[in-house]
Amino acid sequence: MPNILLVDDEERFLTSLHAILKFYNYECSEAFNGSDAIRLLKEKNFELALLDMQLPDMSGCDILDFIKTSCMKTCVVMLTGVSTVQIAVQAMKQGAYDFLNKPIDHGLLIKTIEKALQHQKLTCELEVSEKRFQVLAEAAWEGIVIHENGGLLEANRQFYSMFGYEEHELGQGRFLEKVLAPGSLKRVNQYIEENFFGSCEVTGKRKDGTEFPLETNIHPITFQGRPARVCAIRDISERVRAEEEKLALHKRLVKDNNLRSLGQMAGCVAHDLNNILSGVVSYPDLLLAQMHESDQFYAKIRKIQEAGKRAAAVVADLVMLARGGSALTTVENINDIILSHLSSIEHSGRMTNYPEAVIQTDLQPDLHNTYCSHLHIQKILLNLIGNALEAMQGKGVVRIATQNCRCVNPLTENFVAEQAGSYIKMSIADNGPGIPPKYIEHIFEPFYTTKIMGKSGTGLGLAIVWNAVQDHNGWIEVKDNKPGALFEIYLPATIEKTYSIDTIGADRLLHGNGERILLIDDEPEQNEIMEKLITSLGYTASSATSGEEGLAFLQEQDADLILLDMIMGDGLNGRETYERILQIRPKQKVIIISGYSKNEDVLRAKALGVSQFLEKPVTLLKLSRAIKLSLG
Repeated sequence: MPNILLVDDEERFLTSLHAILKFYNYECSEAFNGSDAIRLLKEKNFELALLDMQLPDMSGCDILDFIKTSCMKTCVVMLTGVSTVQIAVQAMKQGAYDFLNKPIDHGLLIKTIEKALQHQKLTCELEVSEKRFQVLAEAAWEGIVIHENGGLLEANRQFYSMFGYEEHELGQGRFLEKVLAPGSLKRVNQYIEENFFGSCEVTGKRKDGTEFPLETNIHPITFQGRPARVCAIRDISERVRAEEEKLALHKRLVKDNNLRSLGQMAGCVAHDLNNILSGVVSYPDLLLAQMHESDQFYAKIRKIQEAGKRAAAVVADLVMLARGGSALTTVENINDIILSHLSSIEHSGRMTNYPEAVIQTDLQPDLHNTYCSHLHIQKILLNLIGNALEAMQGKGVVRIATQNCRCVNPLTENFVAEQAGSYIKMSIADNGPGIPPKYIEHIFEPFYTTKIMGKSGTGLGLAIVWNAVQDHNGWIEVKDNKPGALFEIYLPATIEKTYSIDTIGADRLLHGNGERILLIDDEPEQNEIMEKLITSLGYTASSATSGEEGLAFLQEQDADLILLDMIMGDGLNGRETYERILQIRPKQKVIIISGYSKNEDVLRAKALGVSQFLEKPVTLLKLSRAIKLSLG
């Protein structure tokens, strides 16, 4: 059996590698440093050496140099970590056969050893006898060709198969024009003129015209008494594909890191900023409730409140990107949400800016239902319709359509057409100028925009759409509609029925009858604002500035409802406080109210029984409805 030299300074790795090769009947010797390796190479002949790139006393490349000058019959395979791949490639240019990344796949290891030994054997025999070239070359897995200044002299079967030719089709004579792409042909002819030998990468051309990447190793030989070149050619399509996938993965990781950084930034500012905005949004509610619309300050106070709401909306978008699917989902019919949005005051107000634009709908009457967040679907409609109106510059048609369909989510792993599921498709198209292909790849990135900065949104709109669709286990496709752009959103369908929610009080304040409400928030200013809002609605308000203080209150007194902040300073946070509350009052009704909270805390609170989640800043109208719904 072949003798293999194992060189690595990690004893456990070397012992494990030795055991694997012993199982396959390979005889191995071990060296833990470069000096021992060179000593063993001087004492014994090895068919193969597995060399670690980094050793205590020298590099693997130093040992490779020694092998190439003193042990030329020893084939070398480099062992490398991810961080030293570039060095390993350089080692291959110095004469190493191949390299393997740690941790090493056993199957790949054995295959590489077998191929390396086979390659080395053929190389040695080729050097011994030119007359045996054809027999030996046919056993190689690379394509091997001998040529003289571009004129074909001899080639193995793998070479012809690689390029799709029969032997008689290339014949004896000029062949480079048939097997190389134009750009590579010019470079190879230059190599021949400059008498270049070594390794290089070129682009091959098959008989059918398709091009593919090649790695070729060129050496001078004497063939039939005259100088010639022997080229070992390897199809590296799989390697290039793997490198492209790695690059694509790297780009995805960069995007993910950007989004993660955005999320961290949102988490840092959202809680404190929303607490600040509470005063800007909530106090005007109290003032406006005591004023008549004819009051000279009524409109000014309303503008202050609207400005606060716009600022809060930007923070809410950041929070949505940072946290993802925290909104409550219910069984809804997308047609109902679309019609509700198109009849909303917000949409009507926007359309006044585009008097020549038309919204057309084609909604499938028997459209399936879906589990979704009503708020998030409205966000999707708001952004996509808004983008369409802007793209058309106020004149044109926006078409909104829905339909049932069966398809497979292309983002799932192990894509199998037979596993198609039931989905609903919502399409939003316009007849504007469309989206150039070079922009489509980037349009869902946060803050990416082709609009004039500062004049149209924050650059978060389509990122919000993308995240909302992902949170609903769906996907979105963008197409050039020629003219215009087409966005197609796919959401999983359900056979569950929708259930109606009492809409009484949706547009007016709902008052209480003196029920006791406990506020738990570590910000005294927030408690002060909320107490005034709750008192104005006819409830009795008490407050606590920590989870521990709230629990102590409940030991002494009852509360019909608790408004609980999720993020508090030292001590218990909102989720932990809620868990403690349930231990002493299992049926306690709670509304979570917070400027920002982590998604896992929100989901945990939902699982424990919270049905209402309010984000700061809270308006008096939303607060009155949430309290009334919670109290039943």
